[in-house]
Amino acid sequence: MFSKKLSTAILSICDSQQLSYEAAAELCDLSPRYFGSIARGQASPSVNTLEKLCNGFDRSPNELLGFSTAEEEMAFRMASQVNHYRECYLFNGHTTTYPLCPHCNGSIEREYQNYCSTCGQKLCWDFYQYATPVNNSHCL
Repeated sequence: MFSKKLSTAILSICDSQQLSYEAAAELCDLSPRYFGSIARGQASPSVNTLEKLCNGFDRSPNELLGFSTAEEEMAFRMASQVNHYRECYLFNGHTTTYPLCPHCNGSIEREYQNYCSTCGQKLCWDFYQYATPVNNSHCL
């Protein structure tokens, strides 16, 4: 859920401090291979590994996960109403719809899932039957 934000933060820190993956991994007491997979967003670290990253980079978990304020972090925990969907035309002439996340506007994989798999926003489906379509130029 937060792998992309963590990856972006790690890459930004390495870039700003001119650290190689090997040097950054050593700071964080991780193997270079595992550190690299986290930095590329290919692995989701455990809480213990997140703590090592925080200690190694001297950052808080909020900073590494991309939250600048407590209010911004809490916004993800409060459910946002799903109000829009994208209608896509399939090659066989049929159409399909994809609900859209109210936070990142990305397509939600399954209706009625609790959280957006792209940004982690908690979702509310109470009035989805009244959702409106948006421009379909970004179909999957």
